[in-house]
Amino acid sequence: MTQNPSIELTIVAARRPALLARTLESFQQRLFRHFQFSGASINIDPIWGDESEMNECVRVMRQYFPNATAHTPDTANYCRAVKRLWSNSAADFIFHLEDDWVLMEDVEPSILDRFSDPTLAQISLMAKEKNWDRARRGDYHYIKRRDKIFRLIPSPLRKRVPNFTVSPAFTRGEFARHWASLMDESLDPEKQAHSGVNARLERYVRPYRNYLYSGKQHYHIAVDTGREWRDARDIQKITVKGTSTWVAADQNSPPPSNSLNS
Repeated sequence: MTQNPSIELTIVAARRPALLARTLESFQQRLFRHFQFSGASINIDPIWGDESEMNECVRVMRQYFPNATAHTPDTANYCRAVKRLWSNSAADFIFHLEDDWVLMEDVEPSILDRFSDPTLAQISLMAKEKNWDRARRGDYHYIKRRDKIFRLIPSPLRKRVPNFTVSPAFTRGEFARHWASLMDESLDPEKQAHSGVNARLERYVRPYRNYLYSGKQHYHIAVDTGREWRDARDIQKITVKGTSTWVAADQNSPPPSNSLNS
């Protein structure tokens, strides 16, 4: 780790300006103001809103980061959005965020001290959705997976593999850019790093670790507001073989596949 590392902010969003504004205000008060960012970029996928809401998302983003780069693709693809942002980064570290989180307490630059461990590739903010008992399972995020022998017979043994997240987290820039280069754009960017569907990516991430950071006052320091937003609109996410599809009860057809994580 360099003495004064550079940090870039990357955000994946849908056309949900009110949700984005709440997220940015929360992180401005409790994280952004403690750091100096060398750059910021946002990808706004064409999902859930119209062009005016997309433009409002750009305006809201530039309230906090006036020089932010805004990507507004014609088609929605969540993995492609993450890949685009990370591949175009250049900083020592990336802080990646989605448009539907709030932060419960302050996060200060000392959090980066843990990166003095060369095996640590990521520090992710603890959230309820991780379903993680630190006292029983430790500080580093992993999953236990039972592979198949010759792709047919389930192995009697389960192996422990590192589990990396997309958001919200600090990630080594080099690690994130290499991860992006190995992504299969048809799959979820997180799941393909540990679920047995992208062998090249799994081989790359296997030697590294993801530290789960809890707050001093709140064990779950990050709160996902996207689930509340979806539930209010009766929207469900269905994931099959690493690919996510959104289904809205009041629509005749689902929105674009693999378009947004939460």
